[in-house]
Amino acid sequence: MTVKVARWFIVGIGVVLVVLAIAAAAGSRTDTLRRLVTETLAERLDSDIELSAFRVDTFPTVRVRGEGLVVRHRGRRDVPPLVSIESFSVDGGVLGLLSRPRRFRNVTLTGLQINIPPGGIDANGKPDAEPEQQASPFIIARLRADGAELRIIPRQEGKEPRLFSIHRLEMRSLGVAEKMPFQAELTNPVPKGTIHTDGEFGPWRKHDPGQTPLAGRYTFADADLSTIKGIGGILESTGEFGGQLERIAVLGETRTPDFRVNVSGQSVPLTTRFQAVVDGTNGNTYLNDVFATFQKTSLHAKGAVTGTKGVKGRTVQLDVRIEEGRIEDLLRLSVKSDTPPMIGDVALRTDFSLPPGDRDVVERLRLAGEFDVDGRFTNREVQTKLTGMSERARGQATGTGGGNIMSGLSGRFRLQDGVLAFPDLGFAIPGAKVNLRGTYGLQSEALAFDGSLRMEATLSEAAGGGIKSFFLKAVDPVFKKRNAGAVLPIKIRGTRSEPKFGLDVVKALTPK
Repeated sequence: MTVKVARWFIVGIGVVLVVLAIAAAAGSRTDTLRRLVTETLAERLDSDIELSAFRVDTFPTVRVRGEGLVVRHRGRRDVPPLVSIESFSVDGGVLGLLSRPRRFRNVTLTGLQINIPPGGIDANGKPDAEPEQQASPFIIARLRADGAELRIIPRQEGKEPRLFSIHRLEMRSLGVAEKMPFQAELTNPVPKGTIHTDGEFGPWRKHDPGQTPLAGRYTFADADLSTIKGIGGILESTGEFGGQLERIAVLGETRTPDFRVNVSGQSVPLTTRFQAVVDGTNGNTYLNDVFATFQKTSLHAKGAVTGTKGVKGRTVQLDVRIEEGRIEDLLRLSVKSDTPPMIGDVALRTDFSLPPGDRDVVERLRLAGEFDVDGRFTNREVQTKLTGMSERARGQATGTGGGNIMSGLSGRFRLQDGVLAFPDLGFAIPGAKVNLRGTYGLQSEALAFDGSLRMEATLSEAAGGGIKSFFLKAVDPVFKKRNAGAVLPIKIRGTRSEPKFGLDVVKALTPK
């Protein structure tokens, strides 16, 4: 939305074109015209003005053409100019010159470059001498600028300016004290895509540019999410906005039919609805509500997208909650498997932080939260082993694993540098509980967990009778805990596709 700040500059340039046309109609000389142009702009913009060349035609209509128009901060050549225009032209009729306000038909700008300083155009802090809502001395029926560039210079030192390439900009009924309809087409840098927007801008609040009102609609088409390393998909977004430059309320929605995280390579349809507030003077965005849906899972998030002093790019910080989701939907985005290893209900809460940078999203993403899953494994062999373990843990004789039990999984987690750490992970099946702590590499899929298996039965009872149970009774006291069955120290190594489970013999034989 910050591209709307450019309108005030364009209106100011219109003053120059009006002066040229009036002077030309009166037969003024070239040097007089140049002086009128520079003095008028210098006074209205409180800036230093440069004008390389221009020419005037007065028949059959008034036509003024110029080149090399530059508007600089007063006495400042160590910073980029506020405005530079390679060439311009203005067309008007004699009747328009005689009317009040003076009217002109068309203004065309070529090679327009605008640099918005921190806090708006009135960066030198000097008060404006004229009233806020003074009547406009002129009206421009139509202004067009193609191939323009807008740079928003951030307030924080050391941060790179935000650059917007404006392919097409058209405004109508321009006047400093008027609401100005506009249409624009520009390229958003990241994710890269085309924005079409139309609405009304102004009147310009010269004393406080951030209070300048605006309202309109936008469409964001063919946004390539692969320009953000680590994710992919083509996003489309539509919405509307309104408010003031320093506080623009935005209501919109997005649709990404093929959203993916590259670590898994699987695509899911993703839709979102959001309410946000954008500071048009620095680009910071505050997300009041974001509702996202993918497959059968919905999440709610709040947070902000803000800049950091001395750092290029912006940081996304969110509070994310899933009340009633599906674990298979989350696993499709994070695990390299056509079939999710687990299905079931999931509830999750996490702090979400994505700092700027060129690394893969998974390597930059930081999470810290907790979850609760009630589900079952999709692998039949794994499910059979779990069912058999459950029977033995309860001291049942069969241990054949003939049922199809549900498994409870809960704990706390942290994600940093592509490694998922579980300081507290609990896994429960009927008759047994597993407590683990360890790590899982999202890209390497490496497992490194240690913990304990607590059973209702003793080791001899879990053996199901026979000679094995007889000999195991001798070691029952070693592993038995008060008011419980056996507790075995265990470890898990290997990878997700080839896990290795085993008894931690060293811990088992170490005296407590």
